[in-house]
Amino acid sequence: MSDKLDSLIRYLDHLECRASLKELTAQLRRLEIDDRDVAEFIRFADPSYQRVLVRAKRWYHLWVLCWKNGQRSPIHDHLGSSCGVRVLRGTATVTDCVFAANGCVKAVGSRDYPAGSVLASEDDDLHQFSNLQDGGADLVTLHVYSPPLRRMGVYSLTDRERGEEAWQESRKMVTVSPENSETPLESIQGWVTPNRLFFVRNHFETPAVEPASWRLRVEGCVERPVEWTWEQLLALPHRSVFATVECAGNGRSFLQQKAAGVQWGAGAVGHAEWTGVPLSRVLEESGLSSDAVEVLFEGSDRGSETDHPEPMHFARSLPLAKALDRDTLLVTRMNGELLSASHGFPLRLFVPGWYGVASVKWLRRIEVLNRSFHGYYQSVKYTVRRSSPNGLESVVVGPMAVKSELIRPAEGAELGIGTNRLFGVAWAGEEAVDRVEVSTDGGETWNSAELLGAQSAYCWTPWEYLWEVAEPGEYTLLTRAVSEGGRVQPSRHDPLNGGYLIHHSRPIAVRVQAGITALSGRVDAETLLYDMNAYAEENLRLPLDVELEFAAGAGI
Repeated sequence: MSDKLDSLIRYLDHLECRASLKELTAQLRRLEIDDRDVAEFIRFADPSYQRVLVRAKRWYHLWVLCWKNGQRSPIHDHLGSSCGVRVLRGTATVTDCVFAANGCVKAVGSRDYPAGSVLASEDDDLHQFSNLQDGGADLVTLHVYSPPLRRMGVYSLTDRERGEEAWQESRKMVTVSPENSETPLESIQGWVTPNRLFFVRNHFETPAVEPASWRLRVEGCVERPVEWTWEQLLALPHRSVFATVECAGNGRSFLQQKAAGVQWGAGAVGHAEWTGVPLSRVLEESGLSSDAVEVLFEGSDRGSETDHPEPMHFARSLPLAKALDRDTLLVTRMNGELLSASHGFPLRLFVPGWYGVASVKWLRRIEVLNRSFHGYYQSVKYTVRRSSPNGLESVVVGPMAVKSELIRPAEGAELGIGTNRLFGVAWAGEEAVDRVEVSTDGGETWNSAELLGAQSAYCWTPWEYLWEVAEPGEYTLLTRAVSEGGRVQPSRHDPLNGGYLIHHSRPIAVRVQAGITALSGRVDAETLLYDMNAYAEENLRLPLDVELEFAAGAGI
């Protein structure tokens, strides 16, 4: 994101109550900004205009809205919220409405707002936003809502009944082509991440796959090569696994020494129910040869990298033992729904407990090997170094590390004397989380947090710690998770991991002030999960090197 938004962000971050329209419009008018400064958030789609969340805090949300020609908002209000808008590209048409004497809504006038214009509305102001430009031009607008607008009242010219439209959030777009997007974590209201919000990592363009003509070939070191249709796979017995999937580069933006690749914040992670055919069942149909050692998976997506100009398919392999694990699936459904194109329709491999790069999407070919595979995405990329008797050796990124995140309070937060809630989430790959510990003195002493919800292998576990503070001052907070098998989250990032496996405890500095009232009592689950996920927004404005992204990708 462009640094031209810094002054607006600073103003919004210091809000402690609802912003006034006068202040919002003044801040928006000071900006020297256009659509190029928010290019990573611009995404158009049919049939409706698109809302892309830029930044979220307690007292505001900042959005980019993208309008194809002819798209309109419903007639709506902003009850309980102040809204300031700046037009970044094109000309917006705003139609003001009022209630007629008979209770119906009527339009009372329209006005066009060219790029650079600032407008505002609040509470029961009725209006409709439209892109009605000549020549099919697009429209891009920047919106600030304070406090955040969760729902809005919507109205019809012919119906007197007031309806409600939920403020539907979508993935935060990092690059549009191919799609690379983060889960808008502040939107997660439960243990499972909704499909439409689940983060996406694509190395190449999404392939167009027709189920009727699609086939899955199983070949190599097998007794009977087999070609499966989608219908044949759907007819086999299915099973489901709940699992957290994390990008191998999640948290890369926190590294003191910048590493190549996507500068993910905390949003490259999600939790879902995955349903499909056990891979072992399909391999059994072909009969494994006695010399089989690995299984190679190839996706339908194809393209090139900056350091590999020759086109290639995305491909990864698994050790035979992991391929035959009962929880390793050929997935057709995610949270009960058929896979979307972004998540690998019609079929993807799913390897629970491993980093997302292992779960090859748009699966088209499986080859059983009698040797180790050394493809691009597990030799040039997605490897870490490890010490051995022969010196440093390259190891392929595989199982997920044990990790905890302190979600709230955020870095630099001002807290009060009394009881302060600390919230977070932890996961441990193939193991369950055994415990989470919290330090409020920079790691000198540690106390146990309370785990909330399920403690299961593969799955994340929310946690809470109620911190009693008696003295004002500067404090450094740390958290660490311990897996069921005794793995402990480290205090520092291992430089041998490079830009992957970023799971160290990160110090969070906060200030306790005597004049601030601490929030006491336990948080309800919905509030906890909101707080847990809002943390990712802290990193949203970090720079992204697009070339590095495609040269050293991370995650799904």
